[in-house]
Amino acid sequence: MIVYVDNKEVEVFTGANAGDAARAAGVNHAAGLYDAYGNEIAKDSPMKPGRKIYTAKPKG
Repeated sequence: MIVYVDNKEVEVFTGANAGDAARAAGVNHAAGLYDAYGNEIAKDSPMKPGRKIYTAKPKG
């Protein structure tokens, strides 16, 4: 399935979590992961197609 990490399109397996998506995007040591609203999310947060996550708190 396709998800987005820091606005980069990444393909991950069905059942992947936020940590899996970050690793697939080449981010191996993210201090925190955030949703599109700037809320910190757990690395085991489930991913769904099209979900956007960020390795730094989004501005705005």
